Amino acid sequence: PRMSEPLVSVIVGVYNKEPYVGECLRSVLAQTYPHFELIVVDDGSTDGSADRVAALEDPRIRLARRSLNSGLPAVPRNEAMRLAHGVFLAFLDADDLWMPDKLEQQVVYLQANPDVDLCHTRCMVIDAEGRPLHERHPGVQLPEGDCLLSLLEHCWISISTVMVRKGLADRIGPFDERPELRAREDYDWLRRAASETPVGFLDGCLAAYRTAIDSISRTAGNWRSRPRDYLSHLDALENADTWHGKISRRRLREIALGAAEENSFYWRARGERRKAAWFVWQMIRLSPFSLRSWKQGLAVGLRRR
Repeated sequence: PRMSEPLVSVIVGVYNKEPYVGECLRSVLAQTYPHFELIVVDDGSTDGSADRVAALEDPRIRLARRSLNSGLPAVPRNEAMRLAHGVFLAFLDADDLWMPDKLEQQVVYLQANPDVDLCHTRCMVIDAEGRPLHERHPGVQLPEGDCLLSLLEHCWISISTVMVRKGLADRIGPFDERPELRAREDYDWLRRAASETPVGFLDGCLAAYRTAIDSISRTAGNWRSRPRDYLSHLDALENADTWHGKISRRRLREIALGAAEENSFYWRARGERRKAAWFVWQMIRLSPFSLRSWKQGLAVGLRRR
């Protein structure tokens, strides 16, 4: 590629996605921007996922196979990043899809905005068969610019919409491989990225997020992360030194408390008193002298079965 046509490294980790991975990778191979390498790390799949990748026989695909499954999406992603030669990195989950001009639009944007090291787009939610359901975060002005606080409040960015400069990825380091961050390692990584760079946003649906029934994000955090990802907020608070000088421990505690309160409301409205009570206990742990905590506790405790 010429200097004006930088190489993009597309990062895909795969584990037992045989029904989807072919369609996923074909959406990359169909990009209008041709200067990319497609790095696929198969994380010890026990189905035919790796064979589906190999069958595509495209010289731009580099397939690495791990013999044992790590159980952590961060591991194959990090391995693919270590193999990357590109100026830019673009992430894609193995059951998601891209629109044909996704890479082209983002390369143009990052070249036109040298002070921005990460950009993202809107995305469509699709079902297991690929049928469009609705836009993700409809009607919300998604974050751009200095948006660390917004991202600490909620994970507004879908990883399959993200393109970053490799220099930023090198600066902030790999995805966190702690088991307790399974399925929320991308949220942690995006917050770290937003603490280092203004965030760019392209206001169009350039990716599709598949709500497959077996996806890790649907099963790993289960009810403790609905509707807001309380466990991620708690992790941000417990690792408050990460954000030293950028956001106070008190503000992080307020965010976690608000997430616990919202989730308690959510489960109480659905008649799930035990789940609601778990979040009330979290509120009391976080802020034992807060009237909010005890009001939620009374509401959960006095509600009839």
